[in-house]
Amino acid sequence: MEAVEKVLKPFDELPLPEELQHLDQDEQRKLESSLVRRLDCTLMPVVALLFLLNILDRNNIANAKISGLTKTLGITNTEYNTCLMIFYVGYVITQLPSNMIITKVRPSWYICGVTSAWGIVSMSQAFTRNFGGLFAARFILGLVEAPFLPGVFFLMSCYYKRTELPPRMAILYGSNMLASAFGGLIAAGIIDRMEGKAGRPAWEWLFIIEGSMTVVIALLCLPILPDYPGQTIKKWLPKEHQLYAEWRIRKENAGIRDEDPESIFWGLKQALIDPKLYMFIVLQMALITAQSFNNFFPSIVGTLGYNTTITLLLTAPPYLFAFIVSLCVSFHAAHKGERGWHIAVPMIFGLLGNLLAMFVPSLGGRYFSMFLMTSGTYSPYNLCVSWLSASLPRPASKRAAAFAIINLMAAGVAHFYTSYAFPDSQKPRYYAGGAMMSAACLICAAAAMGIKYYLKAQNRKMEREEEELGVVGGGISASKAGHGGEAIVRFRYVH
Repeated sequence: MEAVEKVLKPFDELPLPEELQHLDQDEQRKLESSLVRRLDCTLMPVVALLFLLNILDRNNIANAKISGLTKTLGITNTEYNTCLMIFYVGYVITQLPSNMIITKVRPSWYICGVTSAWGIVSMSQAFTRNFGGLFAARFILGLVEAPFLPGVFFLMSCYYKRTELPPRMAILYGSNMLASAFGGLIAAGIIDRMEGKAGRPAWEWLFIIEGSMTVVIALLCLPILPDYPGQTIKKWLPKEHQLYAEWRIRKENAGIRDEDPESIFWGLKQALIDPKLYMFIVLQMALITAQSFNNFFPSIVGTLGYNTTITLLLTAPPYLFAFIVSLCVSFHAAHKGERGWHIAVPMIFGLLGNLLAMFVPSLGGRYFSMFLMTSGTYSPYNLCVSWLSASLPRPASKRAAAFAIINLMAAGVAHFYTSYAFPDSQKPRYYAGGAMMSAACLICAAAAMGIKYYLKAQNRKMEREEEELGVVGGGISASKAGHGGEAIVRFRYVH
């Protein structure tokens, strides 16, 4: 036993950067506390706000539909669904190239730039006059929105540790739920007050007001959003904090620097040959499929029989409840250091919600089912993203490519078929969509448990290698053999 401990002890030691070696343990704790507090007061509010605008501008077409968009433009239900689908074609095209580029540019300019761009395109939807115009606007909107989310995921993974990411991903993804909740409230206010103003229908004002708001806020956020550690010095994030930020992320990722000594294409190749990537693709595609009621939620709530304003107001409470559940699940998962069960159990509640929505006859029971659907399928999302980051940590281009591939498959390709899953002809039960989402809940839960036990087996393998061979890292490397990117301290997967 003593011999084993002597071997393992050095595996946990990573020297501080030279500039920080004068700090004792108390000073390091104070510096870390200050770093996390500064990030939580700057990085987190900015990306959460921009993500809220991202979802608002992506999904406001659902609110525009029930306020007359399809009638004004003279488009059929199938044409409307095609406009939903074509957004994700654009979304898929730019996702991977963008995240391969983002490791080489300043993320503050890049992220705020694409946010302003999609705000302009979102506004342009108000000036379309037929199916072709709306189709083109949605395609371009997908192209310019795609770089945002995987870019933000990557930036956060450069600053926050594995134990810190889940609750912060919950807060970030909470912007999705809050956008869905307040999007209905904002739409209700605009539709109620702006109909006929300047000779325009209310749905056009919905696009104009929300799109212009996005452009202004993105420009205001530019000076606040940080770049990568050590890339640029901000007044609120001095050099000492950035050095410590980079060191603590290295320490929990086998001591490997978060950089790309090889080409970005080598990093892409490493992502593509890692079997964990494909496990997470199944997990994430199933999860997004289980959430596919999103674009149709106002129409689904509309089957309860209330007028447009009340319907939009009723869309808010399920998403607010889902936000609270998501925070609770994420903080508990971070506290316990567990992921698989914290994803699988909520998905079973999502399955129950789908079954109730399809088969319960009462209005109260069906509305209750919508709370289960939203909370059960939204709360695991942030855990899936932070789990991916912790499971494919190095090199930076590999992690960035993995984020993009997962997002383009889940948030992109999955919508190619989910966009047609809720035709108006199947109101009020939407059996096809409900059955698809129910199956997706089961697949997602099973995938989470499969990944959990696969990573547990990988951890046992690394323990054996350390004890028997004195080798750390389990094969994790930031470069080709001999190029200086090898693991130097112990690493374990979180599961």
